[in-house]
Amino acid sequence: MAMEAAKPLAFPVPFPDGPMWLLTCDASPEAAAEKLGPPMLTDWVDGLGNADFWAFEFPCGLQVAFEFLQTSKSGRVVADSPEIDHVLRHIPFSASECVRIDETALHSELERLLVACPERKSKIESLHSFQVWRQGDDGNAFRVGDATSERDAKCWVRHLESLGHKQLYWYSPVGRVPPITAGATEDTAG
Repeated sequence: MAMEAAKPLAFPVPFPDGPMWLLTCDASPEAAAEKLGPPMLTDWVDGLGNADFWAFEFPCGLQVAFEFLQTSKSGRVVADSPEIDHVLRHIPFSASECVRIDETALHSELERLLVACPERKSKIESLHSFQVWRQGDDGNAFRVGDATSERDAKCWVRHLESLGHKQLYWYSPVGRVPPITAGATEDTAG
């Protein structure tokens, strides 16, 4: 998915519930600038030095921000929701350049979010409850993969449709038989 479609966000970033740290990118600030454009903000981070910042909102509504310390060879990626795979599908860093936060840190981030915003509990509990499907040339349904959220599933389907393939793509809740055929087969290759 292209960064060109992303809308730059003004600082401070208007994350509705505060940002969630999701990934670390193995790249210098200079390498980040090659992929993200000139920094939108350079500011002092207490005790750590200057950092370059970028923030974007994608057409699906996902908000992502980047922080790269000028003295480091890696940067932090935060988002408005714990949709790590969705973030990875949007950002210009490959999965091999990114390190996911560990499960303990993710759990801590989710607990922090639920304390600050208990009304988001059902949304958090619904993560990983959607699958993306495609109809093969033989008419059978094949599972493309699991989406992080319904927003991610819709976004992923739009992206797949934009590639110009003749297949039909859709998403459904996990556990539901896809509407095309009852004999669905798993296809993780996409």
